[in-house]
Amino acid sequence: MLSVPAPRPGVEAAVDDPASTLVGPWTPSDELLESTTYKLIRPFETVALLLQATNLFASAINDRYGPGGVPAALALGAAHLALAGVVVRHRGPLTRGRTWAAAWIALIFVVQLLLARLLAPGDFAAYGIGVPMGNYALIPLAVFAFYPWGGFRNARQRRLLEAGLIVAIVLHPLLILGLMHRWELTDKHLRSIAMYAGWALVWFLVGKGMAWLCRIAVRVETKALSASYTAALGDLHTHVDRAADEIEAGDDARAVARRLRLLTATRRRQLLLQEDNVGAVDIFKNEIRAYGDRLELLSGPALGGLTIPREHAVLLSQGLADLLKNVVVHGGGSVEVDFDVADATMTLDVRDHGPGMDPDRFAAPGSSLERLRKRLLERGGDLHLLPAPLEGGVAVRLTLPLQPER
Repeated sequence: MLSVPAPRPGVEAAVDDPASTLVGPWTPSDELLESTTYKLIRPFETVALLLQATNLFASAINDRYGPGGVPAALALGAAHLALAGVVVRHRGPLTRGRTWAAAWIALIFVVQLLLARLLAPGDFAAYGIGVPMGNYALIPLAVFAFYPWGGFRNARQRRLLEAGLIVAIVLHPLLILGLMHRWELTDKHLRSIAMYAGWALVWFLVGKGMAWLCRIAVRVETKALSASYTAALGDLHTHVDRAADEIEAGDDARAVARRLRLLTATRRRQLLLQEDNVGAVDIFKNEIRAYGDRLELLSGPALGGLTIPREHAVLLSQGLADLLKNVVVHGGGSVEVDFDVADATMTLDVRDHGPGMDPDRFAAPGSSLERLRKRLLERGGDLHLLPAPLEGGVAVRLTLPLQPER
């Protein structure tokens, strides 16, 4: 019975009743390895099906078939091309569960047996290995060797399944040649089977080599993620411990919580802005959440699934953070936020209900708003006061083109 590992959360795989059991510790590196492997399975399956189709088309030219043999080989080649297209758009057989995986393996054996029966009498196959389309069954062997049969947590079960597959594929030519020649096998037949076994070992090692490279890539990625975590969040634990000490020492818990909230918002912003395209919702949620109960959002924009290029998201995030800080410190804590994208330009309006502001003090030299406005002007944007609302307060507008000015 084939055993296909269950998918991890966020991994594109759908299987039923996995038989794998936990063996040894399960680390984030293992999670990343499993996720990476499943992502690579589909392109590997697609390439295997394309190469199988090539073998079928080549067999129609190189091998001598009896009546109906060539059309059958061409039809099967076209079917494999269509299957490759399906795998490109959807999941392949190995990540669909036991039934689909077993169906693909059965297809490999059935197709070679079928075409062997359609060969013209006396034909020994043009590839010199004794069976038609010798590589047809060997190509998927590389994918089978890469695929984690039985799961990543049960190495023994995986090795048993791999051994069963390779033995079945190696002995398959013996069955084909036996049926083709009524089990009257010559030394040439046996040599061809030995050659076939050698090539099977080569293809199997190719698959194992790909799995080895995948593991190396995952180890490198894990180190990079660890370094990124240390750079962005490494000191967060120190700040949490310090906050606990301050509270135990009698400091105001609300003040400590506010400092921690601002710190975590800063770290979360660093992580968000690592993406090439950043979700606008995430930016707004993070900057508004940074001030907790000190900020009352009276109205906010409907952002949907809008994403913003990283270099623009950096300015938007920083601008929103600075403007909300002014609302908390000088504007009474109540704010209305509006955001729009029109004519390839972002427009952010932030309006508070505080005592107002002298226009001459807005973006004063050396202030955070002055530095922000300078960066916006460098990219064709601006930061300016809107006309004072009748009911009082301050309204500020940030604009930034999404495309550089020519």
